[in-house]
Amino acid sequence: MNLFEKMFNYQMMTRLNETGLFTWTSQERAWLRMMLNHPAAPEALSPDTLHKLHDMLDGEQEMDLRDYLTEKAKSEENSVFHPLLKPLRQIILQHQGFRLTGRVRNGRISSDQFGFPYKLEYSMVKKEWYVLWYAPLYNKLMSTKLHSIIAVEAQLLQPETASQYAGKIAILTEKRKTTVTIEVLPEFNQELSRILYAFSCFEKQVEYVEAEQTYRIELTIPRNEVDYVLSKMRFLGKRVRIADNAALRERMSETAAKVLARYTESEPEAQPGRTYEEVRNNPVEGAFTKADGVDSA
Repeated sequence: MNLFEKMFNYQMMTRLNETGLFTWTSQERAWLRMMLNHPAAPEALSPDTLHKLHDMLDGEQEMDLRDYLTEKAKSEENSVFHPLLKPLRQIILQHQGFRLTGRVRNGRISSDQFGFPYKLEYSMVKKEWYVLWYAPLYNKLMSTKLHSIIAVEAQLLQPETASQYAGKIAILTEKRKTTVTIEVLPEFNQELSRILYAFSCFEKQVEYVEAEQTYRIELTIPRNEVDYVLSKMRFLGKRVRIADNAALRERMSETAAKVLARYTESEPEAQPGRTYEEVRNNPVEGAFTKADGVDSA
């Protein structure tokens, strides 16, 4: 696939996402059908949703990986499903509030905390579910692990109150965002799709500067995701560079300097070499030598 085809495909997928349409491949359909046979599927999905998905995928070929993959000495597997997912999802869909009782970091119990939940989020790193919610008492956005919640109770809200909270969430979320402009070096323009994929989880705008033959990618990211962006920049290496954020450029420079320092340290003094005859006649000479150079024999 040439560069123009990749650009066209990217533009087409962007427009499909804007219109709410979703396209999926035969491999994705086969994978989904395999996932519906997982023991956790009936717990994670409602019976109506599960029945509808089975009907949609009835004619699809099932993906069977048993002939290609062999599991050996795997660690204990924890279910990604949590019992609070369903009630919290219903609270969010119905624009309700909740009363939360849970454990905090110092071990004490925090009870009857009122909040307005707006998103469920799963951390692939920590393998844990989080509920994101707005605390009107403190006018702050909060994040709570589901396994730290002891009890949750739905709280009915008036539509105008829910709309007011949603507006404050949008304002606070926008304040937490920042922008980073990334330039793709011209000699790596053919790898644009790979670079865009690395930042696929963020909002972005792509601009092509014809005079410099350079692609500029403007990312809009939450401030707490800056370290993730820097890790992706290190992964992509010399293909990209940060164009506008002085603080992030300085952090990348410090990282590069620390890495280079590991390879510019003075080498240990070279030991005097031995001839082939000496090695053959005394093959284990070094094994009987102490650290101070005195023979133990």
